Amino acid sequence: MTIRARCAAALRVTALAFALVAGPAGAATPASIELIYEQLAPSDGAPIVPAIHNDIVYLAAEVRDANGEFVDGVPVTVTSREGNRRIGPEPITRDGYTDLTVLAAARGRDTLTISAGPVSTSIDLDVRAPDTAEAYGDALDGVADADSILGWAALMEANLDYDEQFRVSATYPPALQKRFGETVRLVGYMLPLQMSTEQSRFILSANPPVCFFHMPGGPATVVDVHSDGAAEMTWEPIVVEGRLSAESEAEHGLLYSLSDARIINR
Repeated sequence: MTIRARCAAALRVTALAFALVAGPAGAATPASIELIYEQLAPSDGAPIVPAIHNDIVYLAAEVRDANGEFVDGVPVTVTSREGNRRIGPEPITRDGYTDLTVLAAARGRDTLTISAGPVSTSIDLDVRAPDTAEAYGDALDGVADADSILGWAALMEANLDYDEQFRVSATYPPALQKRFGETVRLVGYMLPLQMSTEQSRFILSANPPVCFFHMPGGPATVVDVHSDGAAEMTWEPIVVEGRLSAESEAEHGLLYSLSDARIINR
């Protein structure tokens, strides 16, 4: 399923640019492109999409002709002023629509330009460092040895490589490899995997969920958690303790896992 089908509450920004070809012959020529995104950073001006350095940003584009009809088979390109880059399969419109996946490789503010034939639109990207544990508010209240929490910045030291089918492979720095097999603590948000208020397996994410149908970020900011017992579902940040392991390849985007895990701030 696409972002358009999955996230009905997605936010949109539209840029119109009319093709130079007039009349019926221009019916199949892209005349407008509409950009769909899932969340925004606070801004008093133009829309800004937030991202974590080396994480993934999900976007989509709808392309229409001068008559307002969707245009199929149009390649869509993404260019970056600062070196962030599109990854995964080449985006070509189907039913006038295509998904776009961007790797936030360059820290700081950037402008992405999305083009389809003679039309284009742009949006700003704000790429920042991962939050420290203290950014999760009251999650650390009452947690003993809260300073021992492993930060997401450490997990994001992995060197990730994506192929054209969006499969990911990873190599890990020696300092992180030493933590594999150890019991560690992570703080983040629960993404449930079971249709129940109690979860024995769930995803822990550095980012709060904004769409129920895909993970809010990339392989370095999500962890597959296998709990010792049933963990109560919550939308508040949680601190999870478990044995850390990692894979070198992940077809479905899950590299890290915690086994024998338990929530220690509930």
